[in-house]
Amino acid sequence: MIKNIFIFVVLAAVLCSNTANSNSKISRNEFSISDSTSASEKFYHLISEHVIGWNDVYQTPYFVLKGKTENPKMLIHGGMHGDEIASFMACDSIMKNINLLEGTLIIIPRLNILADLQNRRFVNIDLNHAFPGDQSSDIYEFRLAYELMWLVDSIKPDIIINLHEALTKYDSEFQNDSEKAFGQIVITCIVPFEEILVNAVNNMNGKIPYSDFKFHAHYYSFREYSSLDNFVSKFDINSYTVETYRGFKIDDRVKLQQIAVLQFMDEAGLKYEYPEIKF
Repeated sequence: MIKNIFIFVVLAAVLCSNTANSNSKISRNEFSISDSTSASEKFYHLISEHVIGWNDVYQTPYFVLKGKTENPKMLIHGGMHGDEIASFMACDSIMKNINLLEGTLIIIPRLNILADLQNRRFVNIDLNHAFPGDQSSDIYEFRLAYELMWLVDSIKPDIIINLHEALTKYDSEFQNDSEKAFGQIVITCIVPFEEILVNAVNNMNGKIPYSDFKFHAHYYSFREYSSLDNFVSKFDINSYTVETYRGFKIDDRVKLQQIAVLQFMDEAGLKYEYPEIKF
């Protein structure tokens, strides 16, 4: 368990590359495992802050955490829908508490920041109905979707986790309903379920003490306008959507989303240190 965390900002720089990478800031986090840890036992990871939507109305930061190895890579994002607050709160908690040892973790806490700030599902149109996007659209959600697709293609992560919430809770009678999303499910657009999904759901449920909180793998029929389906069909990247039930207390929903993300990190092969999550 990490007891002491000392954060030193050692470098700030402007990286001139493109709209999604402009005005990047880099810092290095130093972590001690215990009070008696010697200098040789300390480990580090590198955090760089970037921007998606540079100089556009939806400009929002994303963060790249790098351990001692570059691969595997995982991208998570929250706040696609502005009223699903556990999604970006979980991203914030992961940013605050994780110590990444191996691999690369890309976190976009508030993807649709305009909707997030207003606690609204969307502003003009549902962002998750705007993919693969349109760079020249007058509607910002289409431009944002285009930039996210560009970013994914540039980074080429091994796995993408989309954090969402739902107003209806999963029940066994819904297991064959591929037209709706429910709370406490992990969505895929591929059947039969992939091994990584089956293992992730089984293992995350082993860490969840209450049956009501447990997740279920769920097939959601292919939609050409959704982010998940575009990540899978255009880039052949494993992508899954985690849905928590908004009827649960917010603290529990944030914990459940953290457990889900960390479990997918385990399945993908990223190595990290993280405080125990207790209910």
